[in-house]
Amino acid sequence: MQAKSPTRGFSLMELLVVIAVITLLIAMLQPSLRNARESARDAQCKSQMHQIGNAFLNLSIENEDRLPGLWGPPWTGDTPHGGSFMGKEVFTGSYQPTPAAKVGTLVSFLGGEESARQVYRCPSLGFEGFGSGIGSNGMFDYTMFQCFPGAKVQNIRKQATYTDPKTGQPVDVPTPIILEEDPAFGINKNFIDMGHTSINRFATTHLGRSGNYASIDGSGQKIISGTELGPEGWDWTIRSGGGAEILLGIARPYGGWGN
Repeated sequence: MQAKSPTRGFSLMELLVVIAVITLLIAMLQPSLRNARESARDAQCKSQMHQIGNAFLNLSIENEDRLPGLWGPPWTGDTPHGGSFMGKEVFTGSYQPTPAAKVGTLVSFLGGEESARQVYRCPSLGFEGFGSGIGSNGMFDYTMFQCFPGAKVQNIRKQATYTDPKTGQPVDVPTPIILEEDPAFGINKNFIDMGHTSINRFATTHLGRSGNYASIDGSGQKIISGTELGPEGWDWTIRSGGGAEILLGIARPYGGWGN
């Protein structure tokens, strides 16, 4: 009977070469995998903005065409739908501002408290600690333009303009009502702010230094800034019926938005 030849295994050198090749391939693929994961989170964030935008519009249908309120007086109305759009469904721990006594007026339009709580959190932001100025504050990551509480939807023009921080040039975009705010400017820095005003920056935390927002038409929109600094509140304007440019970064009381 013919003797079988001994089976030859891998030498130590061959094993080391295989391990080195696998390690190299993993290193080459990691950036692509990270980008793919972030692209998925970015798309989810934009989808959430679309949900919030639709919730604002659906509430306005039941509220005499008016958007909801923000915080407490003077940014809230005297009707149930004129209360704060965000409330105790998101505020936790020792931070208990005025809206924390009631659920926000958008909750019923977003599928309940748990659903609303998830929608208000950007999937790209991790929790790095309350007041850290980095990432999520653990409660919400989106904020309302403080000029629009109680504004009639029909009085808000569909087109706005912001000044690009990189080029200094004006850019026309669908008018924002809710946007991602830079964590270092109010969302998670020295205070917790659910109203976007003059000192607040638009977030550029997604791929390509981009951020998302909900437009007055209910759609989710994206701005690619290309820089670490997004446009601030005073960089946003909207043109009035008379042709004048109105600054969006100035807070107005409930129903204070005119034309």
